[in-house]
Amino acid sequence: MIKEFCGRLIRRLPSFEPFPFAFHDTAMIYLEEDAQLTDTTKMLSALRREMASCTLRMGAVASSNVVVAKRGLPARGTKPLPRNLWDQRDLQEQTGGEYTHQPLRVKRLGGRDADTGRKVNQHIGGGVKFDYFMIDFHRRGPTEEGATYDERILEVRRDPNRSAHIALVAGEKGKRWLLATESMRAGQIITTSGHLTENPLIGIEGNAYPLGSLAPGTMVNCVERYPTADSEVFVVKAGTAATIVRHQGDFVVVKLPHKHEFSLHRECMATVGRLSHADIEGKIFGSAQMHRRFGYKMSSGLFHKKDGYFGRKVRALPPVRVLDTPPEPAPPKQQFTLTKAQLSGLPAAAKMHNLMHAGYTHRDSGNVILMLVDMTVVYINSNSYAKNGPMF
Repeated sequence: MIKEFCGRLIRRLPSFEPFPFAFHDTAMIYLEEDAQLTDTTKMLSALRREMASCTLRMGAVASSNVVVAKRGLPARGTKPLPRNLWDQRDLQEQTGGEYTHQPLRVKRLGGRDADTGRKVNQHIGGGVKFDYFMIDFHRRGPTEEGATYDERILEVRRDPNRSAHIALVAGEKGKRWLLATESMRAGQIITTSGHLTENPLIGIEGNAYPLGSLAPGTMVNCVERYPTADSEVFVVKAGTAATIVRHQGDFVVVKLPHKHEFSLHRECMATVGRLSHADIEGKIFGSAQMHRRFGYKMSSGLFHKKDGYFGRKVRALPPVRVLDTPPEPAPPKQQFTLTKAQLSGLPAAAKMHNLMHAGYTHRDSGNVILMLVDMTVVYINSNSYAKNGPMF
């Protein structure tokens, strides 16, 4: 059946006589007429590999491509766009990489990419200008038994740049902003301890301890991923908290609000309690203009078909993920300007059209190789493909 199909297809195509030698590149294959493959399976497997490698050059889609999920999200539907509210690197340049409790004037991006300047999120832009307050997510205290670092809460206020309330605290080392828990009030004293106790203890809300010192069942927030002062933290959204599940040697299993479990090092710091402003989910915007005051633009109003990304599907939770070593920092981004010849990706002699070796002129540049079946090179004209669609 394949031979009959290829015969009917070849009769519709221009004649072609291969070279007496074998020639192979990323776009086409020439085989000798006397070439014989003893095993049909080898021929088909070689054809399948070549077709997969030529997919991008021919504008087709390989059936063996696998969509890989990113950041633990399912590989289906439309993923949320980045918000790109302000430039974080500009804040680091203002402070020189040091912490400050003073308000900062942010450089608003308006939904544009910080590197290219292109619009990424169409629904971000405008709004009232707010000051930015740096939050110290990493609380460090003395590691000696019984020693603590005490701070007094001076003020608890809302922050327009994040959902949870923030608290201004002052101690021996100066002032800093922290994420406020539900019971934090001005005038209270909060403590930070870095000592790992032999027996787990029940922490006091607002105080910070290593994960290895807290008893299972304790609700915590601002959980460090790694026991370093520059790692990211879990649980920063208003009204959320993680739960300590169990201790396993030098690691502690923590269950996050989305029910995924992570095994973190027992020296990672965390604050006891649930974050404040839990009723933010019940609050509504009074008018459409209030959205604009917060920097959110309205949608177009057109109907958007649901893609199933936020569908209610019951799936098994992933296994416990162990975070033992911090990842290596990403290399710095580089920008290049390439010519059309460089963008082709072909080396020196192959920069010419791939059909020039077969005797075709540049006027036949619309011919591209589609498949190789039964030792015969099969061509299809891109112009006729665009008009009539696929032939099979």
